[in-house]
Amino acid sequence: MEATCWIDYLCPWCYVGQDRSAQIASYGIAVVHRPYELHPELPAAGLAIRPDGRMAPTFARIAVECDEIGLPFRAPERMPNTRRALETAEWVRLHHPGAAERLHAALFHAHFAAGLAIDDPDVIDQLVADAGAPMTEVRAAIDGRAGAELVDASMSDARAAGVSSTPTWVLDHGFLIPGALDRATLDRWLTKIVTKASSQPTA
Repeated sequence: MEATCWIDYLCPWCYVGQDRSAQIASYGIAVVHRPYELHPELPAAGLAIRPDGRMAPTFARIAVECDEIGLPFRAPERMPNTRRALETAEWVRLHHPGAAERLHAALFHAHFAAGLAIDDPDVIDQLVADAGAPMTEVRAAIDGRAGAELVDASMSDARAAGVSSTPTWVLDHGFLIPGALDRATLDRWLTKIVTKASSQPTA
C-alpha cells in the first residue's frame, strides 16, 4: 500500500505529522509527501506571530506533543510564505528522490526547531545542498518557475482526493486520514485499513 500525505511547512500539525508518517510506514505502507499551500494569501514577506496571539494555544499543544515523541520544538516568531519551499521540495522529490526525505525533514526542522526563515532562497539553497541535491540546478529550476506548475498540480490532486486541510494522508482504495491523530487512535485506524485492504480482491 501507499499513502500520499499533503503537507505545508508552516503547519505545526504537519510537523508533528512526521511522527505519524513514520507510524504509518511501520505498517509497511510507503508514504509520499506532497505540497499543499495552506495559506496562499500570505504576503511574500510573511507575517509576524505574537507570542500571546491566537497561535499561542496551538503552539502550547504542539510543544507537549513534541516532548512526548522526542521532537525538538520552538514556537516560530514568523509565519512565512512557503510557496518557494513547497516548490523546491516537490522539484527535488521528482528529480532527486534520494534527497527528498532529507530535505522534507530539514525544512520542518528549520522552521520549527532552528528558527530559520524558510522563505529565504539562500536558506532553502543551503538545505537543498545539505540534503544532497544539486543546489545550483534546483535554484535555477525554481527561479525559472519550473516548480510552480508542480505545486499547482499537487493542489489539484489534493482537491480531487477530497483533501482540504493539512496534514492529510490518502491511502489506496480511497482511505483518508485527516489530521495528526493520537498514536493509539491511528493504530486502530491503520489496523482496520490494512485488514480491509488485504481482504479486497486484486485486479
